[in-house]
Amino acid sequence: MANIVLISLYDRNAYGQRLMSANLKQHGHECHIIFLKRYDTDWSYKLDLEVGEYPWMGINERGKVFKYASNSHISDHELVLLRGLLERIKPDVIGMTVNTPLRVQNIKVTRSIKEHFDVPVVWGGYDPTVNAAHCLSLCDYACVGEGDQTILEIAERIDLGRGFDDVCNLAYLRDGRTVFNPKSPVEEEIDKYPWRDNTPDRKYFIEDNQVVENYPVINDREPGSYQTMSARGCPYKCTYCCEALLKDIYTGEKFLRRRSPADFVAELVQAKQQFNLTRIRFEDEIFGMNLKWLDEFAPLYKEQVGLPFDAYIYPSRNIESILKTLKFAGLFYCCLALESGSEHINKKVFDRVYDRDLYLKTVRVCKELEIPFYSDVITYNPYEREEDLRQTLDVLLEMRGGFWMCINKLFVLPGTKLAEQMEKDGVVVGDTSRDAMFNYYARLFWISSYSSNARRYVRAIEKIQLFKKRPSLLNPLAVKALMNPRWGCSVLKFHASQILKRAKGAPSVNASPVPDTALAPVESPACSP
Repeated sequence: MANIVLISLYDRNAYGQRLMSANLKQHGHECHIIFLKRYDTDWSYKLDLEVGEYPWMGINERGKVFKYASNSHISDHELVLLRGLLERIKPDVIGMTVNTPLRVQNIKVTRSIKEHFDVPVVWGGYDPTVNAAHCLSLCDYACVGEGDQTILEIAERIDLGRGFDDVCNLAYLRDGRTVFNPKSPVEEEIDKYPWRDNTPDRKYFIEDNQVVENYPVINDREPGSYQTMSARGCPYKCTYCCEALLKDIYTGEKFLRRRSPADFVAELVQAKQQFNLTRIRFEDEIFGMNLKWLDEFAPLYKEQVGLPFDAYIYPSRNIESILKTLKFAGLFYCCLALESGSEHINKKVFDRVYDRDLYLKTVRVCKELEIPFYSDVITYNPYEREEDLRQTLDVLLEMRGGFWMCINKLFVLPGTKLAEQMEKDGVVVGDTSRDAMFNYYARLFWISSYSSNARRYVRAIEKIQLFKKRPSLLNPLAVKALMNPRWGCSVLKFHASQILKRAKGAPSVNASPVPDTALAPVESPACSP
């Protein structure tokens, strides 16, 4: 019986590792998961970056650039605690999920392990998939692509007392060169895999210089929330997304695979009973695009689970029927990402399927069905011209307010098609020469989301050239107060009450009320990691 440790940095949901743990246990092996730290999810305005750091940055309603989340510091004592756990567990192999934004912290942890243990360390995830050669200077093996079969073969080799050099999907160094083993075909019938391992058994959490054993928490969200997926893969190949590269790795295979509605709902029924759930998040890249699948899923879910859920959706054929079915099942909030309203950016830069009329139809249907939604917008894009920004603004104005937004700076992962194209074109992210223009339009984007009559406010602002030259003078929240006096009065009263509390020595509340739920949704999935 193999004894395997998986380490998850800043992620207690750890969906992939929990699936692997369940799979190993089903095959008679022992698996431990160590959750090391949580993200610091307070928005940070300290924008200095570590070498190798790839932070996700946004623009808030005051027009300020911020980091959505930061890697909380891993102390030397926490590394000692990690090594103490490993000494007790005595694993045969250690696996780590490594994504590019976490590379720096993974390197720190891996070096600490390698200095004290003679145990193979396997990196899996996006970073070793696209950058195996570099990763292998830091770890012993890199898993390229999906690792379900790989981890089982590793466990089998351990039982047989053999090495891993012939294990599928692994890459490793031999005599100074990188060896890539043949990849295993993707498993098309993903119902064959067990559900994620949610038990506290052999789970550990290290934070605040202490270890919690038999750790029961299953994600980083509020109690009563559950995260899972009904499918693997994505139907699209956006150039900025890692899914496009994974799709290329499995060219000719069925990359987008769905679980059966019966299997999916059965997992949710068990989780509801086990954790007293109140809501569910479906983490599929896009949920519910297949109407036939949805027609089978919806009645099962409503009858057996019956909890509100949120999901990522995208305009597609039969979108009206899809949204009605989702609403019937329990959809209470969704992401409807625009990213850009420019045909040029969507098709020539992002290689993204985009139909302006279909997008706006989807917005109208969401409003008719009273499904709150938020939209993502990507800007600070070096390929973006002012005309592209204006087209995005026009689409946002056509949406006629009543939605939340996340406005994001373009995030370019190494190894993506967009990163390769930028290198070929000699284009870099970080050129600040046009930041004033981007920031001006980001402020207009926010204003466009506040009200159905935002257009006349935006047009009036556009006539004042000073705002364009000095966008810091344009405060979207001040405009919001003018557009929605009731909201503005409530905010003023709230802040006045906080001033009085501080004057009396009472603690203040670090939040601002949202009195009008039509202007802001219950929660914004994309605005928290």
